[in-house]
Amino acid sequence: MSRFRSTFAAVMLAGITGFSLVGCTVQQEAKPLPEVEAPEAVESEAPPAAFVVDGSAEDNLPFFRETLAQFAGGAEPVQGEWLVNTLANAGFDKAAMQVSFDQSQTGLVADSLFVSVRIDASCLIGQVVTSDRSVTIELMPTVGPNEDLCLIGHTRPIDW
Repeated sequence: MSRFRSTFAAVMLAGITGFSLVGCTVQQEAKPLPEVEAPEAVESEAPPAAFVVDGSAEDNLPFFRETLAQFAGGAEPVQGEWLVNTLANAGFDKAAMQVSFDQSQTGLVADSLFVSVRIDASCLIGQVVTSDRSVTIELMPTVGPNEDLCLIGHTRPIDW
């Protein structure tokens, strides 16, 4: 029993000593931070992107992106004809475009539409999601046996 009491006393002493030391810290008075004025916000509005006649796909990527973003922010239906006409009206060559179908083979509205413009050996490729009108843009090399395609698979004929 005396061993139990010795152990109990040692544990209690350690606990009391530890407890009493927990609150022992050196406290210093907080020094106020110096006041620094925030720099004034400078609005630097970048000029709007412009179509570069005879420019490369890379040159026209910002304008392609801006054109599809404006389309996505509009009220026109997300359909291939609207996408192609929007890009053609902005200056892109309709004959160099490909567009995916508006509907699946089972007659359902496509989840998203793809549109592309081939410029030399490069492709500007845009995807517009029909449900939320979000846009994704890519700059990719041409593909296919003749390296003259941007979209792989069956695409809608642009005959309007």
